[in-house]
Amino acid sequence: MAYRFRNSIGPIIRRLRSQLEWTQEELAAKLQLAGLHHLDRFAVSKIESQVRSVYDYESIILAKVLKVEVGDLFPKVEEVEADLERLIGDPREE
Repeated sequence: MAYRFRNSIGPIIRRLRSQLEWTQEELAAKLQLAGLHHLDRFAVSKIESQVRSVYDYESIILAKVLKVEVGDLFPKVEEVEADLERLIGDPREE
């Protein structure tokens, strides 16, 4: 069974968090204060490692907390195209 990524923004979130010199625990606390009470350090870790999907409303709060525009969370089209097969995965593996 091939590994299927659940989001394309995880590595960017990790980079932005690191640039702010925040731990995953600190990011989770800030997200919870912003209203995403269900996102703990474990969830942040899963998002950054692309194991967990990110809802559209979560991406809005993530961008706000990370002090960027929502579009800044997403990779360039060319970067996604290179990983498209892994992102989409095989629907028979669901």
